[in-house]
Amino acid sequence: MGQENDIRIDHIRQEFALGNTTLEVLRDIDLTIKDGEFVTVVGGSGCGKSTLLRLIAGIDKPVSGHIYIHGEEVEAPSLDTGVLFQESRLLPWYTVEKNIAYGLSAQFSKSEKKDRVRELIELVGLTGFEKALPEQLSGGMQKRVAIARTLGNRPKVLLLDEPFGALDAFTKMNLQSELLKIWEKEKMTTLMVTHDIEEAIYLGNRVVVMSPKPGVVKKVVPIHLTAGHSRTSSEFAQLRRIIYREFFEDNEKEPEYTI
Repeated sequence: MGQENDIRIDHIRQEFALGNTTLEVLRDIDLTIKDGEFVTVVGGSGCGKSTLLRLIAGIDKPVSGHIYIHGEEVEAPSLDTGVLFQESRLLPWYTVEKNIAYGLSAQFSKSEKKDRVRELIELVGLTGFEKALPEQLSGGMQKRVAIARTLGNRPKVLLLDEPFGALDAFTKMNLQSELLKIWEKEKMTTLMVTHDIEEAIYLGNRVVVMSPKPGVVKKVVPIHLTAGHSRTSSEFAQLRRIIYREFFEDNEKEPEYTI
């Protein structure tokens, strides 16, 4: 059984049919994410990051193993788990406030929905854009709407599937900072998958490094940054170097990068 206040991934294995053969995507994934923790999962294409997220969300079921959230085994999607994908998936004919309200459950009364939408718009910094349509917003602003909608039902767990992958570097860095502020305020257990090593270090309390074919947990790196979330600190550079080595240890040398 899982513990009361965590996500417990208990020896998960997943495979898919591929023609006449079977492709093993995940092998023996065993991981605990503590209540209120922000964990990032980093790995290249094909390592099963998104597959793992779909299993935790209850969208798919594993071939073997179990997943528990707050002590309950995951059997299906739940309002207690919010999922944000790379695509914002906003309804183009709905305004900002209507897109956010659309995701709210029937447990909210009409007046409660109105109050909750206003609260969320303020939380993600979109006050003044309530009546705007998605086409009138930048990519970063659309992502803020998607974040607000995902947080609408006050989920206990937030799952993020490379949500900033399609954005330019400046917008991505800005939204990473905003996401940290939201997490620090809401304190929900958060798991984010990404292929961006710097993003994983900047956001995560721990970075889970996965290797592919099949996807396995290769290393878990704790993140302790005494200089805060400074991307230019020597601590940040050292952590980046440690994680890079997990990907390029078989190569003659690591890729060059500047600090």
